[in-house]
Amino acid sequence: MSLNNENRPGDVNIAASLKNLFSANWDQPFIFDALNGRDRAVTYGEFLHLSVQLSRMLETLRVERGNTICAMMNNSVELAATYFASLISGVVVVPLDPLKGENEVKEILSYTNHKIGLCNFSGGLSDIEDKKPIIKIKPFSEYTDSDITSDKKDLNLLDNIDPGKPFLNTFTSGSTGVPKGVVHSFRNLYLTSLAFAKRFNFNSNSVFYHNLPMTYMAGILNLFFMPMICGSKVVVGERFGIQSIPRFWEYPIKHSANTFWFIPAMLALLMKLDRGTSGIEYAKKTRITGLVGTAPLNQRLRRDFEKRYGIPLYESYGLSETLFVSTNSPSGIAGGIEWGVGDGVGKPLDGVELGFREDKEISIGVPWMFLGYSNVDAKQSFSGEKFLSGDIGEFESSSGFLRITGRKKDLIIRGGINISPRRTEEFVAHSDIFDESAIIGAEDANLGEKSVCFFVPSQGHYSDNARKQLNREIVEKLGKDYQIDEFVELKEIPKNINGKIDKPKLRKFYKEKHEHGV
Repeated sequence: MSLNNENRPGDVNIAASLKNLFSANWDQPFIFDALNGRDRAVTYGEFLHLSVQLSRMLETLRVERGNTICAMMNNSVELAATYFASLISGVVVVPLDPLKGENEVKEILSYTNHKIGLCNFSGGLSDIEDKKPIIKIKPFSEYTDSDITSDKKDLNLLDNIDPGKPFLNTFTSGSTGVPKGVVHSFRNLYLTSLAFAKRFNFNSNSVFYHNLPMTYMAGILNLFFMPMICGSKVVVGERFGIQSIPRFWEYPIKHSANTFWFIPAMLALLMKLDRGTSGIEYAKKTRITGLVGTAPLNQRLRRDFEKRYGIPLYESYGLSETLFVSTNSPSGIAGGIEWGVGDGVGKPLDGVELGFREDKEISIGVPWMFLGYSNVDAKQSFSGEKFLSGDIGEFESSSGFLRITGRKKDLIIRGGINISPRRTEEFVAHSDIFDESAIIGAEDANLGEKSVCFFVPSQGHYSDNARKQLNREIVEKLGKDYQIDEFVELKEIPKNINGKIDKPKLRKFYKEKHEHGV
């Protein structure tokens, strides 16, 4: 893989700043695992010591600087420490969501050339990977206090960090159906964190509530590295899902969380299923900071949530490749923008340059641009020095805020996760129950977008039971995020003049069908 990873003069300062950060916050609480940890938070010094132990474990396993490891783990302190241990060791880490389907995990593994795999639960990678060593690391709950006793000698190991080298390789669904490995350096994560945090003045008083997957960029950057870089505290709670809504506020209230990263699907489910008043009272009393990202925020949902919980929501915009691009912020609200007014995603962060092509596609220049893709050529994704986002947008004339008006690329953002409809279509094509099929994303109050499959049934093979079985197979092989939420039967799938499936026509048909209650 050919990556843009040249060293820059500021890299030495980043390593020194990180060392000073840990030294200054040595005995301060950093991360609290509300589900699997102790009754107290792990301090910055203890977290560094745990990370150093994992770094030494990698060394004993003969994982060398520049090698790649894969980590399939549930949200936990040990997963966070694995990321930091990889940074100390100069290792590239590939996170794998435990909820991914077997087929997708196997495909990702085929691109990584990893040395070993790590997991913190039985099964997982060991059930999928049979060619490379799989190491089950000890859960943090099994560590004794003496195991994590901090030692300031550990600080010296931070001198060895090379911020500009490849560090994190997160795979995201591409519009072609091939997962793309997006490679970032720690430098990128550091710089984008500082630029974003500047808008909110995050500091040691900020307590972030982490309930997003720690294996996706939002769970890695937004809710782990950025809080760490700001000297803040992180409370790791129950991973978000419909089953967690009844207990959503339990851990934030118990551990005084005041900074949340909501996704639109989370907001929708809270509005629908949060029956009590404790969350409303806590949000208003604490004046929590409500950040929103990963998927477009419906403005009606925004206004309804703000009214009910009594807090403003700050929507942001970013991509796996560009990280943070723009955000609304308290200073924007103070500048005369009322809650719920305007539908932009804020002003570009310092150092961000935006352009608009003839078709209004947003091109993005950032100081923290990804180093490249690990498995495909990134050249076609750029116009000059700017990344082609695949999103359509404009600047609002009144506020100067960026507004996203559409999407050029064929992706479904389901519950904040990018889903390639092509991947599901290819899987469905191997079934004999449909003569034809096509999958689109449609707006959904709970998920943000849902997966809708239009199909022409195959005579003699199609049945409701066969359709349900197909969906079960999709979940098993591709993962829960790929399941089809709605099936729509047609006599014929519309096609354009070139014989390709006319997805714009399908979207229009679906929208009109629901608007008229057909």
